[in-house]
Amino acid sequence: MKNDYLITENPLKALIVFAIPMIIGNLFQQAYTMADSAIVGRLVGEKALAAVGAAYSLTNIFICVAIGGGMGASVIVSQYFGHGNYGKLKKTVYTALVTFLVISVMLGVIGLAFSKNIMIAMNTPVEVLDMSVTYLQIYFLDSSFYLCIMYFLLCSMPWENPGFHYIS
Repeated sequence: MKNDYLITENPLKALIVFAIPMIIGNLFQQAYTMADSAIVGRLVGEKALAAVGAAYSLTNIFICVAIGGGMGASVIVSQYFGHGNYGKLKKTVYTALVTFLVISVMLGVIGLAFSKNIMIAMNTPVEVLDMSVTYLQIYFLDSSFYLCIMYFLLCSMPWENPGFHYIS
């Protein structure tokens, strides 16, 4: 299919084609969650499964923030793409990536620093509190791997970095 199918094809067909990767991504996320629960529950034990479950609400908030930010940025990107304003489109994509990087670092630092306090505030049972905190800290440390990938993505963009010359 052509790269401009979103503006040239029938709107219903374009939206379905556009939505299929997101639906598949959500299915993979759900499959991961089910597999994670099954593995942790069977191999590590009930308390570990309870710890993962207790931390799930918080990790889900972080995932929703990322998805919401991406959706918000995509509205602006879509408008510039539709108008054929590729200069502003590139700046918007770059700005969204830098903004997401900064927010991710801030949330990761906050998450690492306050994991225990957050889990206590969420009334996590004492029996699984330490496991929940450990799970969250691993989660926040793991996100730094993705931040490194994003940094290298930003540095390798084929266009000039508008206003962010200190990164490259």
